[in-house]
Amino acid sequence: MSALDLLIAMLIAISSAILVVLATVWMSSLIRAHRIRIEPSLSKARLSIITSLSGAESTAGDELSHLGWFSKRYVIGVMLDLAPSVTGTSRSILVSLGETVGVVQKAQRNVYSRRWGARLYAARVLTAFGVQSDALCRLLVDRAPEVRAQASAWTVVTPNPQAIELLVGLLADPDGLCRFAARDALVRIGLRASEPLLRALDSADVDVTNQILEVAAAMGDGRFVPGAMVCTRASESTTRALAAEVLASTGDRSAGPSLVGLLKDDSEEVVVAAAAGIARLSYWPGASAIEPLLSSPSWALRKQASITLLGLGAPGTVLLWANTRGEGDKPEMAIQALHLRSISHRSEAA
Repeated sequence: MSALDLLIAMLIAISSAILVVLATVWMSSLIRAHRIRIEPSLSKARLSIITSLSGAESTAGDELSHLGWFSKRYVIGVMLDLAPSVTGTSRSILVSLGETVGVVQKAQRNVYSRRWGARLYAARVLTAFGVQSDALCRLLVDRAPEVRAQASAWTVVTPNPQAIELLVGLLADPDGLCRFAARDALVRIGLRASEPLLRALDSADVDVTNQILEVAAAMGDGRFVPGAMVCTRASESTTRALAAEVLASTGDRSAGPSLVGLLKDDSEEVVVAAAAGIARLSYWPGASAIEPLLSSPSWALRKQASITLLGLGAPGTVLLWANTRGEGDKPEMAIQALHLRSISHRSEAA
């Protein structure tokens, strides 16, 4: 290739690069101009919908009539943004508005669509508006994990016994997103999910058992105490630690001796959970069993022991003072805990 050919090739490459940059700038300008044009429309649509939800009948009707001026896509987007934050009468008005626009009816049809994206969007719409539908159970076993996860969120706003049972079944789902969504939904549903979870706990494998215990620890339902007691004897340390958290979360002081027993466990994870649980229950008879942990070679155990003794009030504080003498890790941790208590008291006094 001659020098002239090489020069021409370089000029062509440079020209192409310049054209690409100019085209990119031009497209960005168009997108920005379009955004600037629609932002006032979105703001006006949002204002109209918020006014209609305020309950002022004198202005709500006029504002709703103005929505006909806006694109249906804008109106639907604004309604979906507002839906999670409205309740009571305002939600009823919003649902009526959604039916007027047609978004609710379309979503009810699309839950049976062959396209998973349409089913996902339908579930999102029905979740936002809190619409009850027999299709909920259908979507909880949908072949698309994204749809199953969204259906879990839908169950929170429209729970029913069959859907909750299916939700518990999702704790064994092969997809991690679905398992997370199911746990979150069960926690938010609360006590209504306790009985299905208790039934599942009797025959669950290790992974599902741990997930049920995570949910139970967040719920704090005393009905889980017998099952958690059984799980404190499980072969897996994670299961025993979660069982300790469940016992502490129930606030049942009768679980105190079981937590004290777990302080002798071979697993550091279990001992830390048990010590934290004793503090949470304010089970002061366990203070003497916590004290030896101040001498543990594990910093995590020494730290939790000092925090637990602080949490047990006067009995724990006396033991901390008794361990401040001498040198080494034990007196150092006791002194640090007492300093923390002193700082806390000064802050409260201020």
